[in-house]
Amino acid sequence: WSAASARRNVDFLRSVEYHSIDDMGVCFTGTLKDCPPTSDDWHAIRNAFIRRLRRMGLVRSHWVTEWQRRGVPHLHGMFFFPAHFCSVDVRRKIVTHWLEVASAFNPLRSAQYTTMMFDGLGWAQYSAKHASRGISHYQRSPENIPPEWKLKTGRVWGKTGDWPIRDTMRFDVPDSVYFAYRRLLRGWRIA
Repeated sequence: WSAASARRNVDFLRSVEYHSIDDMGVCFTGTLKDCPPTSDDWHAIRNAFIRRLRRMGLVRSHWVTEWQRRGVPHLHGMFFFPAHFCSVDVRRKIVTHWLEVASAFNPLRSAQYTTMMFDGLGWAQYSAKHASRGISHYQRSPENIPPEWKLKTGRVWGKTGDWPIRDTMRFDVPDSVYFAYRRLLRGWRIA
């Protein structure tokens, strides 16, 4: 993760019109026991996983790669499917697809996590969690990146499908308002 990639991820998450999303969402965390030797191997797993989900009917997705303290990557994702899909069946299939594409790195069924997201509030909670993590968060820290990956981690977040987004909000305010607001935020952060 770099400051620029974290900022682009946050910009995207803030631009989503989450009230316009009426598809069924599944939050997913995919883990591995063993670390892939290179980031290319990790990307091959992730891309094969996304392709399988598209064949299932995936409408849109947002994903991020983060690292465990032991230097093994894991995938967080929000995957949206048509609202008429059976939630239990979709969750089971998502985990099964992950286990199959990542089988070379010993994922355990019990270590995978899925939960349903039923409305815009669920999307807002998911996006707030991932938008709040900067590059100083331990799961994005360079110290937890596998040594073989230090020169090339590749993409650490992405999205697929059509997203209902709004234009970025911009405000032009006088300097006095800007500095007063900045003091307020600084005081809040210190507190």
